[in-house]
Amino acid sequence: MTRRIYAAPTRCGAAKIGDLGITLPSLSQVGASATPSPSPTVSPAVLSDIATPNPHPTATPTAAPSPTETATPTAPVVVTSFRFGGRTYVGIVVPEVGRTFVAPFAGTVEVRTYQFIDGDVRQGSNVPSLPFFPYISVVSADQKITYRPGTLGSVTEVLARDGAQVGAGDPLFRLVASGRSSWTTFYNASAPYQVVVSLQGMPSGRDLDPTIYISGI
Repeated sequence: MTRRIYAAPTRCGAAKIGDLGITLPSLSQVGASATPSPSPTVSPAVLSDIATPNPHPTATPTAAPSPTETATPTAPVVVTSFRFGGRTYVGIVVPEVGRTFVAPFAGTVEVRTYQFIDGDVRQGSNVPSLPFFPYISVVSADQKITYRPGTLGSVTEVLARDGAQVGAGDPLFRLVASGRSSWTTFYNASAPYQVVVSLQGMPSGRDLDPTIYISGI
């Protein structure tokens, strides 16, 4: 009698025949001329073609792709030119908190603080119960630009030091909260601006148009 051996077909994810622990003879040992055992007492081994599935398959974790960082779009500011006391100014409405204003040209920084006391705008005063308002200027050989944001500390964080030399693009101040310019307190209670800007030629003091430095803010 010829002993029959059934080899299980290979399936994706199934165990191979060798995984069952039965040693298979080589093909050279199996042939038509093989002498059968005179007294076979063991039933032929039949290999099942159904592999026992792993009850707890371990999935290889795949790292989630990192989301592509995108810059938060910055809404454009609203710019309004106006005249007051015979001088030219530009009011800026800033649509969001966190906007940083930078130096439009190289020069020396001037930081001055003012308070509104008994209806007067006073520089150099120190009344702790009243808010302080900063004026931040950049002065070059031929021009001076001055920014008038809101209350120092609670609305405006000054980033440039008084007397420091800055280049174009260096940070001057940041709006850390929603609040109106000092112009609203000093001159016009209905003014909607977060910052009021003026530009003068130096040393003449002649008014210039500051909008050329504001369009890119």
